[in-house]
Amino acid sequence: MKNQKLKVVALAAVGLLLLSGCATASAEAEPVSGESWSAPALLTNCKSPKVDPRGCTGPNTAGTYTSLNRSQVAKPWRICSVLPHLKDPTWVGMNYGQATQARQLGVSLTTTDAGGYENVAQQVTQVEDCVSSGANAVLLSAVSNESLNPAIAKAKKKGVAVVDVGNGVSSAEVDARVLQDYVDMGKMIGTHLASLKKPLKVALLPGPAGAGWTERSRKGFEAAVAGSAVEIVDVKYGDTGKEVQLKLVEDTLSANPGIDAIVGTAITMEVAATLLAEQGKAEDIGLYGTYVTPQAVELIKRGQAKCAPSEQSSQIGKISVDLAVRTLEQKPLDKDIQRYAPEPLLICGPKEDGYDNTSKFDATGSFAPQGWSPAFNVEAGK
Repeated sequence: MKNQKLKVVALAAVGLLLLSGCATASAEAEPVSGESWSAPALLTNCKSPKVDPRGCTGPNTAGTYTSLNRSQVAKPWRICSVLPHLKDPTWVGMNYGQATQARQLGVSLTTTDAGGYENVAQQVTQVEDCVSSGANAVLLSAVSNESLNPAIAKAKKKGVAVVDVGNGVSSAEVDARVLQDYVDMGKMIGTHLASLKKPLKVALLPGPAGAGWTERSRKGFEAAVAGSAVEIVDVKYGDTGKEVQLKLVEDTLSANPGIDAIVGTAITMEVAATLLAEQGKAEDIGLYGTYVTPQAVELIKRGQAKCAPSEQSSQIGKISVDLAVRTLEQKPLDKDIQRYAPEPLLICGPKEDGYDNTSKFDATGSFAPQGWSPAFNVEAGK
């Protein structure tokens, strides 16, 4: 997940979405059945010589993640989740998934958030508080790839399990990891465009220069379209703030009057949809994304954008709790796999002829239900 998502929440639409969700009663949680579930997943062996041990990035294989059922859980384990913030749909969705799976397994879950990516010291303190409060496992969605490593080491010395969730840390001491590799997100949309088998001049706006997820996304996209009829004619980097992205799109259109498509962030899609409509180019230039927000999904449904993959934040949350319990119960799903991610889900709308699947898109795998308020305490057995 992207560190710059904190800046995205400054957008009025996102802010209103979350404020309305927190101002009303929490939406009904998923019914507790205690049953096992399975979902398509990408699996990585972090010990493979082809995989970088710092963050466990490298080749993965398609497979299935199967959860525990409640009868397999011997104790009411205490789990502590530390999130970067709860200011956008991605992290609220993560909280929804974690709270849902904690209830399914009958374990307790305490959630805190650092309030933003600049608050490294705050998050370190929160991890320490998790340990001192008697948590058996910490679900760490780190605000920094490196700076939480000492806190991870201290937790491990105290016998506390640590699961790397969502953002990624470079520490090799974590027990498991649940996060998307944005190579796969870029690869998914690139593979789709290549499969269309028609000449396309594409401008790529992957996000902030130097950000890990940005570069991984670009790498996956470029690899997927290599040798196809898709030609990348321009690449422009920039922060995911709305004003920055609008300027990038304006510059892209000015410098590349003959492009067929723009591939960018969810915010790129939002600002480009409005700009293309104003310039009368909405029918000439297709919009594609490397990830989605609820607003981007609506654009796709309305035909203002064509396709983009979902990283499935809520599903990441579910898997993270389940993996923590598997670690504590010493019941690994596969001893050779240490990193899991839900398989990204490609969403296409009516403007992408023959690919419209919006009616089948289950948003609960990606975002919390409308009206859901963050759950900070889930009691064991409840």
